[in-house]
Amino acid sequence: MPAYLMSTDPESGYNDLDAMAGYGATVPGIVESFGGRYLLRRSQTRALEGSWEPGDMVLIEFPSMTELRAFYESEQYRPWLELRQRAGRTNIVITEAA
Repeated sequence: MPAYLMSTDPESGYNDLDAMAGYGATVPGIVESFGGRYLLRRSQTRALEGSWEPGDMVLIEFPSMTELRAFYESEQYRPWLELRQRAGRTNIVITEAA
C-alpha cells in the first residue's frame, strides 16, 4: 500500500539557503533509491478553507511505509536530515493510502 511523506517549509524560511540548495540537489536521488517519487515539489499553496497557510510543500509517494521509513532512517539521508533540521524547522507528516 503506498505511503506518503508531506513536508512544509518553515514559515520564516531557511537560515542557510546554500545548504538547502545542496539538499535539493542531492536528496531526490536518495528518495528515488528507496522507490520514492515526487508528486509535488516546492509547490506554492493557498488555503481554500480554514487558516492553515503551509507555504511551499513537498509530497513524496513511496511504495510502502516500509520504504518510506527506510529512506527517512537511512545512513544516506541522515546527514541531509540533520542539515535540514539545522537550517529551519520543517513540518513533516507521513500516512498510508486507504
